[in-house]
Amino acid sequence: MSINPSLLTFIIDNFDSDIENFGITNNDIFDELLFFLSNWGVKIKQNKIDHSVYNKLTIALIAIHNGIDILSICSKINWHDFELFSSEIMRFHGYNVYTNFRLKNPKREIDVIGIKSQKALLIDCKHWKKNSPSGFKLIVEKQKKRTMLFVQNSKMNIKNAFPIILTFLPNTFELVDGVPIVSINKLNSFLLDFECLNQNFFKI
Repeated sequence: MSINPSLLTFIIDNFDSDIENFGITNNDIFDELLFFLSNWGVKIKQNKIDHSVYNKLTIALIAIHNGIDILSICSKINWHDFELFSSEIMRFHGYNVYTNFRLKNPKREIDVIGIKSQKALLIDCKHWKKNSPSGFKLIVEKQKKRTMLFVQNSKMNIKNAFPIILTFLPNTFELVDGVPIVSINKLNSFLLDFECLNQNFFKI
């Protein structure tokens, strides 16, 4: 089943509003939309789209997959949505999650930290609009330094800490100086495979 991609952007534009059915008045169109989105994993409750960050980000990713320009979609997603979405996925996988974790001396902030089995995943959420090898290297180096500061100053019971960069760019997974660059739509599979993959990752 296909659907008009512009309808997906319309929903994202109105997602945080209180408008009934996001302003879609034709019941047949709305029912088709619900069926389409449910097949993509969007959570539907009582014949309505659940107003959750998970659904908002999922619909945004569906829109990109269906041909909507990523620059247009990125402009509709804010940083808070992005961080909450990644936190939700990590909690689902059994991680204890801390957001906007602040370090002192020097002052630094880590977007999301997930801790499980004495391993800490330190995630920097990047709302990139395009890839840049030099940009990747700079961001990776900064996240490595934050990870080192976290290990030096944290009183949490951890054995290893892994810096990770999370991006909204679709279908991204690569290592830059040993640090994983992971697309938000790959985060679930990344966490599922983490124990098998992490021997290849930079860690402290």
